[in-house]
Amino acid sequence: MMKKNKNIKINNQELIKQTDEETDQIKTFIIILLGVAFVSLLLYFMSSKVLVKDGVEKDNPTAEEEIAYNNVNAGTVFNRPVDEYYVFAFDPSSLKASYYSALLNNFDNKKKQMYFMNLDLEINKPYVKEVSNSKATKTSELALKSPTLMFIKDGKIVKYLENIEEIEKEMEKKEDKK
Repeated sequence: MMKKNKNIKINNQELIKQTDEETDQIKTFIIILLGVAFVSLLLYFMSSKVLVKDGVEKDNPTAEEEIAYNNVNAGTVFNRPVDEYYVFAFDPSSLKASYYSALLNNFDNKKKQMYFMNLDLEINKPYVKEVSNSKATKTSELALKSPTLMFIKDGKIVKYLENIEEIEKEMEKKEDKK
């Protein structure tokens, strides 16, 4: 009978030892898990502070975002959300594209809205013609050359300019009214 008691004592000690080892493993796992979560949160908050500091999160749109918003294609020329606006159509791959961009950078978008049409895009290419149509009232009638400045009021072309000198004068006239 003594042997049985010894075996039970030894088994109990082994069971207690196994339970302690399992508890230690669980504690170690939980500590590691909490450590990883803490480091992850720390990195998240540090990176968000760095991004804000570097100016990644801005409420004001950049010039590129504004230009992207102001792009139109031939199908949307006559139905913009404002009553009066300009549409400047040109080929950005032309040699004079940087000159056109510089000219338009001086335009005050607060007075009148300016939209840009890239005549090099596939969607706009069918509307690039040798002979333009300044009296177009719908998309199917559009015929444009590069560069073209259109002033549109209530969905109709009011002014249609193809000569760069006339376009410059129109831009200067609008700037003088500040």
